[in-house]
Amino acid sequence: MDDKKKIDVCIADCAPIPILVSKDEEAIVDKAQENVTHLWKMWKGRYSKEKSPMEVMAMVAFQFARLYYTREALDIETNNLLSEFENTLDSYLNKTE
Repeated sequence: MDDKKKIDVCIADCAPIPILVSKDEEAIVDKAQENVTHLWKMWKGRYSKEKSPMEVMAMVAFQFARLYYTREALDIETNNLLSEFENTLDSYLNKTE
C-alpha cells in the first residue's frame, strides 16, 4: 500500500493548498513549490508596476509549461534516436550471424 500524507503547498500569495503525496513524491512537490514561488517573487518584483499578481502567475505557469513541453520534445527525440541506433546495431549483429 502506498502511504500518503497530507501536506500544504504554498505558492505565491495564495492560501495553502492541501494535497496528498506519497513519500517518493514529497521531494518533487517541495522542489516544484520552491521554484514556482521563487520565479513568481522575482517576476512580481520586476513587473509589479505593469502586471497584476495574476498576470505574473500566468507568466510563471507559461514558463513552466514551456519547459515541460521542451523537455517532452527532447525525450521523444532521444527515444527516436535510441530506437534508430538499436535498429542499426541489430542489423549489424544480424549480418555477422
